[in-house]
Amino acid sequence: MRLSLLSFAALAACVTPALSNDITGIDWHLVGLEGQQVAWEASLRLDGDKVTGMAPCNRFFGTNTAALPDVSFGAIGATKMACPDLAAESVFFEAMQAMQRSELDQGHLFLIGPEGRIMEFAETPDAPCLSCLARQ
Repeated sequence: MRLSLLSFAALAACVTPALSNDITGIDWHLVGLEGQQVAWEASLRLDGDKVTGMAPCNRFFGTNTAALPDVSFGAIGATKMACPDLAAESVFFEAMQAMQRSELDQGHLFLIGPEGRIMEFAETPDAPCLSCLARQ
C-alpha cells in the first residue's frame, strides 16, 4: 500500500514530539525528576527562545538556543536569595543544563536528556508524576 504525500505528512504529525505552540506560554510545574517525585517546588515557562521560571529558591531566566522540540538551555541567570533549598536548586539547574529535547504526553511536559534523564512538568503543581508511577 502506498501512502500519499499528504497521508505521510499527517502520519508524521501524529508522532512528532511536542510542537512549540503546545508547550509555550504555559507555566509548567516540576512534578518529577529522574523518575522520583520532588519535595520542593520549581517551574519553567518557554516563550519563543526565552525560558523563565522559579527554581526551588530563586527566579531564573535564560534562553533556549535550540528549535523546539529540541532544547539547549544557554547560560541561566538567577536571583541570589538564600534559602534552605540551595542544594535542590543546584540539582534543578544541573538537570536543566543536561536536557536535550521536549515531549508532550498526557498533558505533561517531559524534558529528556542523555541516558534517559527526565524532568517532568505539569500545568498544576499537585498533578501526579507519571514517570514516577512507571518506575514504582
